[in-house]
Amino acid sequence: MKHADAVCSAYRSQTKPLTTPRSYDSIIRWGRRTLPLYAAALEKLRALEAPKADRAAVATWLAADRKVQGAVRDLVAAAQRRDYPSVTAAASRAQLAGNASRRAANALGLQVCGTFATTGR
Repeated sequence: MKHADAVCSAYRSQTKPLTTPRSYDSIIRWGRRTLPLYAAALEKLRALEAPKADRAAVATWLAADRKVQGAVRDLVAAAQRRDYPSVTAAASRAQLAGNASRRAANALGLQVCGTFATTGR
């Protein structure tokens, strides 16, 4: 599982978490920078060979991450439409899926993937 934490660490070094956005454009810019990196990290994580005993837990973790990815796509699309209710709904879905992902990663003993990204401040 060390390799999974390395992938998460590399992803975090390339991105910043979205703090409280001040505009639709800031959401769009963040999403355009972040989504391709997130997709690449998910591909790398899926390619890792999980121990047989952990495969179901890994599948649960990666499913939650795919939900994060989908919610973030929806968030960016809603921001492009300037649709505040949809932005709020997508942000909530992303947050819930992120929480599920962190719980699943923690259950696997992951040190980096199971924690919140920090803003560096």
